[in-house]
Amino acid sequence: MVRSAVAEESLLNYLVNLAKSDVCSVGLILGQPSPTRDYVIHFAKTPPCDEDKQSLKVKPVRSINDYLDVWVADHAKHATRMLPGGMYVLGIFVVSQDDLLAPFSPKIKSILNKIHKQLSINNFLHGNPDNSERIVVNLSSKTLTYAIKCYDPTTSIVRPAELKFQPKPTKWKQLECRYELNQVFPLPENDIDFSLKQHMTDIMEMLKVNLKSAIFALDGEIREPDEHIEGLDKKKKLQTKLNDAPISVSVYLPCDCKEISQPVNVLNYGGHIKLTGQVACKIWLNPKATVRAATKALTEDLVRSLAARLDMHWDSLIEEEHGSPEDTNSIHEPPRRVLVQLPNSEVTLSDYLFPGEGPQEAQISLQELLDIRVAEKDTIKDIEGQADLVDMYNETLESESHEGAGKQPETSKMMYILGLGVAFTVLVVSIIIHLLRTYYV
Repeated sequence: MVRSAVAEESLLNYLVNLAKSDVCSVGLILGQPSPTRDYVIHFAKTPPCDEDKQSLKVKPVRSINDYLDVWVADHAKHATRMLPGGMYVLGIFVVSQDDLLAPFSPKIKSILNKIHKQLSINNFLHGNPDNSERIVVNLSSKTLTYAIKCYDPTTSIVRPAELKFQPKPTKWKQLECRYELNQVFPLPENDIDFSLKQHMTDIMEMLKVNLKSAIFALDGEIREPDEHIEGLDKKKKLQTKLNDAPISVSVYLPCDCKEISQPVNVLNYGGHIKLTGQVACKIWLNPKATVRAATKALTEDLVRSLAARLDMHWDSLIEEEHGSPEDTNSIHEPPRRVLVQLPNSEVTLSDYLFPGEGPQEAQISLQELLDIRVAEKDTIKDIEGQADLVDMYNETLESESHEGAGKQPETSKMMYILGLGVAFTVLVVSIIIHLLRTYYV
């Protein structure tokens, strides 16, 4: 069976414009896979390597062999962080003078293998879709014609594929939810010396397991898994103008309230991590997607967004594996999520801003990683806002004061014992002096 994909005509124009520069261009194909076809949403040219940026004279790239596999794979990792749940790096495109698909270029195989390996490192990013095949589009800069094939990095099998550029945009269905986080995770004494990154990795694993068994209610109703998203609006008796409104999703986590038959083990804990805040989610699904696909995409979006923030947070920290006790009580504020709409599309992608950063920082990363030039800052929507850390700091101070109060009774007890000892000594000395005076008199 030939793998099929569809894209908007504006994306073909993007490739044609790249061909005018008379250099070899490589980039990522972003989109949403489905059982029947793939929906391509964006082409993102891979930026120049850091070494090329630092050189005064940038040499034009004439061949695909001039691209580093690891650099394209790293681009795929950063682009995956910016994708909503249900969207993936579907493959790569190459604009070149030579035909690289007949025969299939070994360099393309090497790049795709590296991308698959890179996206498999952090399973919280959900970088690899269920279908491990990647599509490759090769546009000839001479004839401005393109060819397409697909390649499976896990089997090294090359198969034919087809890509159609359509004038009409794909109609997407939008789903939204806000996932509240307010949970305390105790840290056993044996694990207290672990790095913060290791602690958060364990917490992420617990959150991922909980979301897999969660219940998702769409517009307040629990739907059948095989029900199509496009049929949800038809069952609503609402006005036509409300049919395009986003589907509101509520997430209900499981609560295990069963009786405990086994004996309870009491463990000593050396500290805790409190995770608080909310994750704003917005995903886009093709009309043929099912409720099962929607819940899967929402789960991926929640976990991927948290993982992306933490990855960026680790990169910004100078971690000390064995910090002083004064460093244990600290507040970490990972970057917040902002949304930007793709050109000529209603689909939005994500970027993440650190505290104090504004839309101008997002404009730079969007241009570098996705080759999107956003002229107006208003097009970048800050859907989560800056965190208010006043309550968190007050809570930390209260915790420290409680710990100090816990030590106060011990101190008072010691002072009391010391006072009794001094009083007893004074009493003995007084008696001795009195006896001596009586004896000599």
